[in-house]
Amino acid sequence: MAWLEVDADGVVRTDALEKLLAGGGIGGVAVMAANNETGVIQPWREIAAACRAARVAYLCDATQWLGKLPASGLGDAAMWATGSAHKFGGPKGVGFVKLAAQAEGFCALPGGGQQSGHRGGTEDFPGAAAMVAALAEVEQSRMFLETERLRWRAEFERAALAAVPGARVVAAGAQRLWNTVSLAMPRGENHRWVARLDRRGFQVSTGSACATGTDGPSHVLAAMRVPPDEARRVVRVSAGWETSREDWLALAEAMGAAAREI
Repeated sequence: MAWLEVDADGVVRTDALEKLLAGGGIGGVAVMAANNETGVIQPWREIAAACRAARVAYLCDATQWLGKLPASGLGDAAMWATGSAHKFGGPKGVGFVKLAAQAEGFCALPGGGQQSGHRGGTEDFPGAAAMVAALAEVEQSRMFLETERLRWRAEFERAALAAVPGARVVAAGAQRLWNTVSLAMPRGENHRWVARLDRRGFQVSTGSACATGTDGPSHVLAAMRVPPDEARRVVRVSAGWETSREDWLALAEAMGAAAREI
């Protein structure tokens, strides 16, 4: 296994990928469409094209992308793709794997021979139907809000940096999703910020939910070469569809109050 290099903003370096592919011996490539800690959007279209040219399978983890940006093109670009319903308003515990046409022998869950042998167990048909309906709904009715929500995120970042002198936005130079912001605070470990903001009615985190319970700095920040002491001061903000501009700005104000305490 080889890990792909990323730049200081956490964007996969396509030149490093192309060099790796040119060397041969690569059975498959897996890169997420957007990072779940920083919101950084990856060049998944370019990655898919490079893999296609090299005749190498490409798996796109679209979990964080879906529901924030349009799904169009993902299915055609990636031979394999994964997603989770709860990210776009569907039921928890339901997800999907989009398989390549030549996926003989792939089995996500052993057991019976359901779904052409790809997954054992009785299918959760209501859950799958609800997932499809939720994705159709979010694709049809919420995408027009993306530009407006990017403006709200930018306003929040300016207000937060003004309220907390010395703070910085992680991966500020990269394209990012409208709903995800990672802030490196100037002092105080991130759990102290989480506790103080929680008392003010704001639920932020020290990282992604799938990293809950792990010790030490985030592996995502480590790959971006963020120093360990700064990584322990990073707070992650993740907004939802019901989050308003006023909510964003109120959080920035709460961060200022928390900064004075810390």
